[in-house]
Amino acid sequence: MRPVLVVNPRSDESFARLAETLVANGAETPADLEARLVAHYPMARVRARSLSNEPTVIWYVYREGSWTPSTTS
Repeated sequence: MRPVLVVNPRSDESFARLAETLVANGAETPADLEARLVAHYPMARVRARSLSNEPTVIWYVYREGSWTPSTTS
């Protein structure tokens, strides 16, 4: 099942697009996606959300290694 990516910061469209492209091109685990992202964004981290009985696979994708506020400009 392809994961839903929750990308942070949401305002960085190029980062979100890269993450989606990497998943579409074969990144099958959070660790795999993280390894591919780090080539472009050295602080990137990917964490799987693990809630019991959740039907959707969700990965949190952080450009700066943890949550950062999105810019509006």
